[in-house]
Amino acid sequence: MSDDTEVDELYDSTDSEKNSIRLKNGGDDNNSKDKNEEASKVKSNKGPTLNYLVIAIVLLVASIVPVIFGNPFFITPLAIGLSISGMTYYSYKRKRDCSKEGIIFYSHSQIIYYWPIWLGAYVLSDLTVFGGFSKEIGEQSFALDHLTLMHLVIVGVVVFFTNVNLRGVWAMVFGVSALAGGLALTLLGWWDPLLEQLGNLELSVNSDFYRAMGAVLFIPWLFVVFVFDLRRYFHFQPSQITMVNEIGEGEKNFDSFGVVMEKHRDNYVQHMALGFGSGDLSIATHGGDREVMTFPNVLRINKVLKEVAKIREMRG
Repeated sequence: MSDDTEVDELYDSTDSEKNSIRLKNGGDDNNSKDKNEEASKVKSNKGPTLNYLVIAIVLLVASIVPVIFGNPFFITPLAIGLSISGMTYYSYKRKRDCSKEGIIFYSHSQIIYYWPIWLGAYVLSDLTVFGGFSKEIGEQSFALDHLTLMHLVIVGVVVFFTNVNLRGVWAMVFGVSALAGGLALTLLGWWDPLLEQLGNLELSVNSDFYRAMGAVLFIPWLFVVFVFDLRRYFHFQPSQITMVNEIGEGEKNFDSFGVVMEKHRDNYVQHMALGFGSGDLSIATHGGDREVMTFPNVLRINKVLKEVAKIREMRG
């Protein structure tokens, strides 16, 4: 009997060893699958980033090509290339700083919506130098009056809608009416009679002024959007929320349970037309020490809320 029990125990031990070996192999297979999935995700994330970087490099090179032939460089491709480079760094930093089960989203300053002003100034500068959209006064070339006035209208519309909060349909009606009115006056050639009625204004602006005007706004815009604004962000995780302000305030941690997040998109022209789907986000914490925090000008806010919903599902 003792021999039989010893044999049974031997068989049991060998079977358990086989099972443990199978479990180990299965675990290795699962780990390898997880590693492959993570590697594929990393590759898919790097793909769009590298594509944007290639586009930025092509634009930067294209802006310098005229210098080889003794002409001034193209300022518009240079500015757009630097902007795309900034967006590439923005995307890379966001993916790098996110935890495995969390996301990061940033709050931007109001200056982010001023891109049509510097872009319009650079476009008019290049059109005056290279496009032939200019008038000659003496030995200098100046931009056409109606183009200069059109740019002033754009400046007025951007400044108005980034400081006055027209809600709902009224914002769309006012913005579309202003742009349509400016285009209609340009196509009908009524700017000159209108300027004559206003005192025969002559808007003689050369390319150098537009480049200087664009630089005065573009350089602060580039620094604020892609450097300063990235120092203040929310890190949302299944268990907690971390508000980070690297300049001045440090960090604050909140329990993610019971947190209420609301999207606000009151100014359609600012958030949709100028911000390409941005919005304001308010976060209300839970408990006796309730606090409401507002994060203005969050880019792609709908995608942010979808990612937050997925993370909350992890907690259950």
